[in-house]
Amino acid sequence: MVENSDRAALSRVVALADSQVLGFASFGDFRPWPCYRYTIEHSVHVRADARNRGIGTALIKALFPRAVTLGKHMMIGGIDADNAASIHLHRKLGFETVAHLREVGRKFERWLDLVFLQRLLSETDLDTANS
Repeated sequence: MVENSDRAALSRVVALADSQVLGFASFGDFRPWPCYRYTIEHSVHVRADARNRGIGTALIKALFPRAVTLGKHMMIGGIDADNAASIHLHRKLGFETVAHLREVGRKFERWLDLVFLQRLLSETDLDTANS
């Protein structure tokens, strides 16, 4: 059994270089109701000057075995539809686009579309972070 403090630690990863944060990724419950307890939604952010170096890929891949260890089945990502680089990164890691929600967010004085991508998790992901 995984204790609550262990769950929190397993759900977060940070990329560091010379004690500087280059990026981070985390996951949490997709929805608060019991029927969704096996589904998580993740977030990843890489500092602008650290992009295109494989950090985002490494961060997301590091989440897979952690999620499987916690018994999770599906990982979901919600991405700004204009963020082609992030959508491409997720597709490269096996995520598939499952929804496009129009004008559901507002940021920088404009409406944003949200694309949902999902990826099935499995026991084979236990070694993913090392590949």
